[in-house]
Amino acid sequence: MTEIISALRRIATNQPDTIAVRHIDETLTYQQLDELSNKLASLIQDSKTPIVLYGHMSPYMIAGMLAGIKAGCGYVPIDTSVPDDRTAMIINKAQPEFIFDVSNHQLAFEQGTVLTTASLDEAENIAFEPRMKAEDIVYTIFTSGSTGEPKGVQIQYGSLVEFAEWMKSLNQFGEGLEWLNQAPFSFDLSVMAVYPSLVTGGTLNLVDKDMIKKPKLLNDMLQATPINVWVSTPSFIEMCLLLPTLDEKQYPSLKEFFFCGEILPHRTAKALAQRFPSSVIYNTYGPTEATVAVTSVQITESVLERFNPLPVGQARPGTTLSTTEEGELLIAGNSVSAGYLKNEEKNQAVFSETDGQRVYRSGDKAKFEHHHWFIQGRIDFQIKMNGYRMELEEIESVLRQSDLVREAVVVPVYKNGKVTQLIGAVVPAQTVEDSAQLSHDIKQALKSSLPEYMIPRKFVWMDQLPLTNNGKLDRKKIAEEIN
Repeated sequence: MTEIISALRRIATNQPDTIAVRHIDETLTYQQLDELSNKLASLIQDSKTPIVLYGHMSPYMIAGMLAGIKAGCGYVPIDTSVPDDRTAMIINKAQPEFIFDVSNHQLAFEQGTVLTTASLDEAENIAFEPRMKAEDIVYTIFTSGSTGEPKGVQIQYGSLVEFAEWMKSLNQFGEGLEWLNQAPFSFDLSVMAVYPSLVTGGTLNLVDKDMIKKPKLLNDMLQATPINVWVSTPSFIEMCLLLPTLDEKQYPSLKEFFFCGEILPHRTAKALAQRFPSSVIYNTYGPTEATVAVTSVQITESVLERFNPLPVGQARPGTTLSTTEEGELLIAGNSVSAGYLKNEEKNQAVFSETDGQRVYRSGDKAKFEHHHWFIQGRIDFQIKMNGYRMELEEIESVLRQSDLVREAVVVPVYKNGKVTQLIGAVVPAQTVEDSAQLSHDIKQALKSSLPEYMIPRKFVWMDQLPLTNNGKLDRKKIAEEIN
């Protein structure tokens, strides 16, 4: 199994001038990345708590991650898009001795010694032997909590190394590739690009939030850089497919796609396969609590013909999947998190141990058939209306199968704490000429698959569904706009 720092050092020695990380005009070579992370590690080597890395798509964030591994303290990434109050809550829970601030955000941190890139100028470049053991916490990523307080998901170094090795085995195009990373570093999807790229001598190309808001900027980046491997949410590629130039003819270098973080709609995968017929497309699944992803399936023509909705595939080595009687997916193995930081009540609710293996209750509904796992939505996306229980994501899945619909989200409308009706936020497949007629036609199409009570009472038309800073569908914003 490839230890990450050893792999980095080997690449820095053998190909020191290869660009390791690129963001627009800012780059770091493998030699620079190794030296900068050595310098930062020398400054934080006595830290008993993880270093907080604060910034956006700066290559120095990657140096900070490697420094946390070298020093043995691990790291907590926080993106500048995270609201200041939430950032303060995370820092209060993490209690860092050091904060590496690579932003121009001018945020006042109330604890920890703040280091900047200038702090590295006088630091010693000591070749650190990696201090991190397999059971040590390599990173803590904070996700949304139901109480409003973010939950710090702690991932062990052994889990990360195992994940990077698995991704390396899935990649069909070898080493030294140009990787695209869409996700901010505070979203664990970024791990799917960062470490597989670094341990194979690749170049990590970072997509910032401006590119997410303005696809033309992304198009400019793709024109300037021959990307080979694409890692993003399905919603992000859905938005990018609006670019008429995004196809194999314009981008012949683009050979491989990895998707995670959301359900990959059949329509999206089919459109992508038609645009890039020679490419390899992977659908993967996994919660932050299980080190990014635990299943994969290559979306081939036969898979597209056989399955709609698409499967998420089979479990990766070292991970065992099963379901409860209610259909909730249980994940067991080394991929499972060591638990939430300082949150014993939540840990007891979702983490356990069986036969010496960590087990996580995912909150996702799942089934295994035809040798594949299928994710059927969130248990907490189940609602009750007029006495009927229903899954919002089931309705959305049926909506997306209509030729009249390109994308859709179903929003429940509450009155006095009860759901009174459903509204469909729809990106139509064609220009809306007659709103009433289109609504009627969609409802008629739904009647062949859904009972009357599950069909949205009305539809609102949108040019594009909004995305969060992580590149996922922004359900909260859609609900706010509708209500």
